[in-house]
Amino acid sequence: MRGTLYDGTTAFPHAVTVSATGDELNLTTDDAHRLVAPLAALIRTDEGNRVRLGRSDLPGWRLLLDEPLDPGLAARLPRPGRYGGWIDRFGLGKAAAACAVAAAAVVAVGYTAPHWLAPHIPIGWERNLGDSIVGDFGDNRCRSPYGQRALETLAERIEPGVTRGPDRIQFAALDINMLNAAAIPGNHIIVFKRMISGAQNSDELAGVLAHEIAHVRRRHVTEALLRELGIGALIRLFAGGIGANAQQVASLSYTRANEAQADADAIAALERAGIDPRPTARLFARLAKETGEGRGYSVQWLQSHPASGGRAKRFAASYDPHRAYRFALSRTELVRLYAVCTWQYGKVPRGGGGRKAPVTPEPAPRR
Repeated sequence: MRGTLYDGTTAFPHAVTVSATGDELNLTTDDAHRLVAPLAALIRTDEGNRVRLGRSDLPGWRLLLDEPLDPGLAARLPRPGRYGGWIDRFGLGKAAAACAVAAAAVVAVGYTAPHWLAPHIPIGWERNLGDSIVGDFGDNRCRSPYGQRALETLAERIEPGVTRGPDRIQFAALDINMLNAAAIPGNHIIVFKRMISGAQNSDELAGVLAHEIAHVRRRHVTEALLRELGIGALIRLFAGGIGANAQQVASLSYTRANEAQADADAIAALERAGIDPRPTARLFARLAKETGEGRGYSVQWLQSHPASGGRAKRFAASYDPHRAYRFALSRTELVRLYAVCTWQYGKVPRGGGGRKAPVTPEPAPRR
């Protein structure tokens, strides 16, 4: 069979006669010069109606054969390759299926790996990052000792001992007009002023704090950081190699499983503390209504948390009509908490101190 050979060393084509014997392809030029090529080294990439052969061991070597091929020779040549490598060996369909399975596996590992990696991140690394973020608040941190004490009292009502001991959670109110609360690495929880002033009673705030406490205890913050940044960037972040601020951390997105778990833990915490879950349900329902949930509007709370309508129903469903609930804070403690970002000089506010209360004060706690 006749063909045209480019030997890879010169640009001139050679007319050759082609045959195959044993494990070699025999090429004889018109001047009777004989060349051989190992059949195992041949690569076939056809061009139109011409058979094109190359060699894996000799770049630039090409042999062009006209169709139709001699049947005996065709049986010795490799199958035509269209995509190269293992795709041609297995076929495009099987290769595509294998790639889809591999991609799904990578996505699954990337999605689930943070869940089992997060508990193994040293808490000391998180504390360094969290302390740095909280320290950056500077003058935005509300420093009323009475308001801070009321905030910690509310947390203690939810989880006794939460503000004490080696695993304590540190709480901070921020004089920033955002409707949000967030867990921060290293056992920190921040509550923005608008979340405090916008709550209609202490029980609403209790539900919000209980939810964020659950995120801390479950290491959801670290899990979210791993998912959004990756382990390498996270280690550099803990080491102070890249910047982070409260806004970035507060806007972390948790998985639906994380949020459902935090809600379930919060409901259980309110039940243990004897705090009515309905105010928290009303808070979520109000957020859903005020922000036009489902119509494309959003606030900071909804940017980092799931839709509020369904959550309101879950909290409301946990109410026990046969149980006696008591308010999370007394009237005095509630007023001090509302004033956490207003009274900065340690003065005890009396009856609101001339400040218009955001809501009707709660009655004294039921005994």
